[in-house]
Amino acid sequence: MSIVMILLPICLIFLLAVQLSYGTRSCIAGGIIIFGVGIPEYAAHAEEWKSLQASFRRSNTFFIIISVLVILPVLAFSRYLSLVFIYWWVWVGIVLWAGYRLFLRYHRAAARIKREHDWSMGERRVVRADTTLIFQKKQMSISPLWFIAPFLLALAVVFYARRASSEFGMLLGAQAAGMTLLYFLLALAFRRMRTRVYSADSTINKGLNRVQRRYWSVLFQAMAVMDAGFAAAVVLSGLDAWAHFGALWQAIIAFQVAAPVAAGWYTNRKINEWSRRLDEADGPPFYSDDDEYWINGITYYNPNDRSMLVPKRTGHGLTLNMAMRGSKVFIGVTLALAFMGIFGLGIYLVREDGMTPRLTVGTDGIAHVQSPSYGYSFSLDQVRELRLENDLPEGIRTNGIATDTYARGHFRLEGWGNTRVYIFKHSPPYIVIRLADEYIVFNDRKASDTRQTFEKLESNLPNTR
Repeated sequence: MSIVMILLPICLIFLLAVQLSYGTRSCIAGGIIIFGVGIPEYAAHAEEWKSLQASFRRSNTFFIIISVLVILPVLAFSRYLSLVFIYWWVWVGIVLWAGYRLFLRYHRAAARIKREHDWSMGERRVVRADTTLIFQKKQMSISPLWFIAPFLLALAVVFYARRASSEFGMLLGAQAAGMTLLYFLLALAFRRMRTRVYSADSTINKGLNRVQRRYWSVLFQAMAVMDAGFAAAVVLSGLDAWAHFGALWQAIIAFQVAAPVAAGWYTNRKINEWSRRLDEADGPPFYSDDDEYWINGITYYNPNDRSMLVPKRTGHGLTLNMAMRGSKVFIGVTLALAFMGIFGLGIYLVREDGMTPRLTVGTDGIAHVQSPSYGYSFSLDQVRELRLENDLPEGIRTNGIATDTYARGHFRLEGWGNTRVYIFKHSPPYIVIRLADEYIVFNDRKASDTRQTFEKLESNLPNTR
């Protein structure tokens, strides 16, 4: 299946997830969040809100339709993985920017309505602390030492993949180790999160904060274990060497994407269930109006709050307090690593798409396969067999690249073993060169050019002179 056909449904899911999270109405203690603006419950049914939400649904529908139409041109150059890759990330950037601008427009309209009616949810600029909770923080979340197990498993995957010469396996293991480290740092930051006061009753506060910390710390640990376990399962089963995107690969990728979302949704739901029990408690609740700390309704900036992580105001999960230096460093490092990864992979794919491998024979009897990342040279004296084939056996990739149109690098083919492949798919014939301990398969884009290369090789073999 074409990689483009996999990307298109991902694009649609991505669009729906982003835009639905922007338009979500979230219930909180003492009120409701609409477009990032907090209003009291009695004001939630005002006609202004109904009109504003109806307008957002129309604009949002139009936005999704236009975004889908804009991604469709990727079908025109699906043969070039580099162009698909670049177009995809440009599209993602534009969609995120345009979606944010759309939300910002409605956030400002919601803030204006709130000011006009002077609706407030309670106290302002108040950061409370329940001293009873401060001594309970370590008991509220699981120990960060539990992250040692998934980290060691990820490192074991890296070493195993290295011994098996699986470049993709090493990448999976390194990614799992990096994600485990990230979850570990998030867990440490979460342990420092300010204890939240819900009621005048310390027992209620202790219980609700303990539940929140316990669920989120377990989620971080589970995500680290899942990433390391996924990498180990893929490498040990040999799936990392598959040379194509089959149905099983698609199912695995879908699970890898869906599992964190489902786990986060479940964690958030359980926390909300416990929070709603506050309504049944005897202690009077504290309500606070903290719109001023949520820049544009999305970004939390509160220098009075020493927590690095806080629950999101809309949607599910946690967000960073951008008033903290650690949050800025985290965002900067994350963006820098993401940029380097995307830029590096983009350059690699552009080279592979733009530079066609060539097979030449020097006057010294050495054949050279010129390829951007997988070049190779061998002496014609080493050739045991030279022939043309119209079909190739099935195989797996051990270190290389395989797209819808070409395959290059190290493969393991059935009946042949280790094989260096430099082919354009569905363009027979293929030149098959058998050496002492491996095969080389090569062809040009045109069949006539392939036959000319074959004749030149054949004429230069020592036993044919």
